[in-house]
Amino acid sequence: MSKKILAISLLAIASFFVSCLDSKGSDSQSGSTQVIVPKSQPIVTVLPFTAPAKSNISVEKANIYAKASNGLVELGVKWSERIDNAKDFEKVQILNAYNVARDQLCARAGLQGGIAEYDWITNVAMKNPENRATFEKAGFKIK
Repeated sequence: MSKKILAISLLAIASFFVSCLDSKGSDSQSGSTQVIVPKSQPIVTVLPFTAPAKSNISVEKANIYAKASNGLVELGVKWSERIDNAKDFEKVQILNAYNVARDQLCARAGLQGGIAEYDWITNVAMKNPENRATFEKAGFKIK
């Protein structure tokens, strides 16, 4: 019985919003309401990452890493609120989408290996003392 009441209530609410949209749309020239949807970016191909034999990187690669790093911080801030506010059963889906977004961000920044390449630079290349000057030219301070 309560499912029927809930369904009827939802239909009543939906019909109210539809009637409101119809009354607002009749004043416009076309008689329809247009929704502006943000443009989505096409999916970038992320190549499988294989760590190079040497951990030396170029200044260009360090600059790309810096750009990706800044983007990942912003992405983390935006997604953390979504993850915190999600219901338990939604969190896994949101975390999976977040991982795809991180991969895409890195690939768009120029790290063709995606987040795997970013992690390699963080964990291997950045620890190589020969790369210290390279990272400093890109704006990093290594201690």
